[in-house]
Amino acid sequence: MKRIRLISSLIIMLLSFASATTVIPMSVEKLVGASSHVVEATAVQAWSEWNPQHTIIFTYTKFQVTRRLKGQAPTAIIVKQLGGSTGGYTERVAGVRHWRSGEQAVLFLRPSQDQDGTLEVTGLMQGNFMVRQSPSGETLVSNGVPDVSAYQISSHEVTPYRGSGMRLEELESRVHKAVQ
Repeated sequence: MKRIRLISSLIIMLLSFASATTVIPMSVEKLVGASSHVVEATAVQAWSEWNPQHTIIFTYTKFQVTRRLKGQAPTAIIVKQLGGSTGGYTERVAGVRHWRSGEQAVLFLRPSQDQDGTLEVTGLMQGNFMVRQSPSGETLVSNGVPDVSAYQISSHEVTPYRGSGMRLEELESRVHKAVQ
């Protein structure tokens, strides 16, 4: 019976990898700990290009930093993400959402593994909290995205990733507490 349960779990996990991105969920506090910078910023420009080996497309987004919650980020930063379109080719990574000029976000960032001066979002998409206004005028943030699954370590289950949604003030407060 245990063997059947293990095989079933493996099949479910493999199917989720085939159709979507799977992440281990990170709390706001864990995102803060894993990030060198946490900023509120506005996207001003985006472009995509191949890596030097011409094997992966990256999208680069230039942001204007409006508030620093952790770290000493410069006023303009460049965030690099997997995927994008260039030269007639498109690469898509499930769950990675590219920003448009004017969009606001709270970003949990760390230096790119390529050591090229760019930053990357901590936890793939989990460190990208999009900012929006509710109909009542409240400023809300959310890092939820479609096409992503969450692997629950304690139960070994794969579930839809819903992200975290909250008021901007609550997110700022949690970041400040985690930084101290």
